[in-house]
Amino acid sequence: MSSAGPRDVMEWAQSSTATNTRALYDQDEFGWLLQQADLLRAGRLDEIDQNSLAEFLTDMAKSDLRSFESAMAILLQHMLKVLMQPEKLTRSWTHSITVQQIEAQRIVRIQPGMRQFLPDLYVTAYPDARKLASSETGIALSQFPLANPWTMDEALAYVPPEPALPGNKFKRRRKRDVGIE
Repeated sequence: MSSAGPRDVMEWAQSSTATNTRALYDQDEFGWLLQQADLLRAGRLDEIDQNSLAEFLTDMAKSDLRSFESAMAILLQHMLKVLMQPEKLTRSWTHSITVQQIEAQRIVRIQPGMRQFLPDLYVTAYPDARKLASSETGIALSQFPLANPWTMDEALAYVPPEPALPGNKFKRRRKRDVGIE
């Protein structure tokens, strides 16, 4: 049985770092991220899993883009429902509109580098919004406007009308009905 000295272990670790970090990336992304951060802080740039790190960073950027597109699709879905069924407007719809506007604006605020991609994402969100609105309302897809009726700025600033107050479910008792004259 041979004993490996500290230098041998260090050389083995350095020679197999790329294999080890890729395996860790595939098995435990969170652990891999911590490892990569430690390597960066220690200045051990030659040990960083460059390909996987580049792939991960690209995926993160794409995720932010998908979040914006999703927020816009849901926002437009509810705006289309208001357009097509104003009599069915509920607080839930207006709340959803507000939440999605806030989410989209937050993404833009904290990720200003995304601005160049937003017009295209807004355009691609509309067909999804039409399908979602059609599915939820039961109105044929062909009945929804083919072209998006709102610019991105209009959608982000849209203020829906107030929902109609529901009818009073409880009739007010007249004084006479309760024995008061």
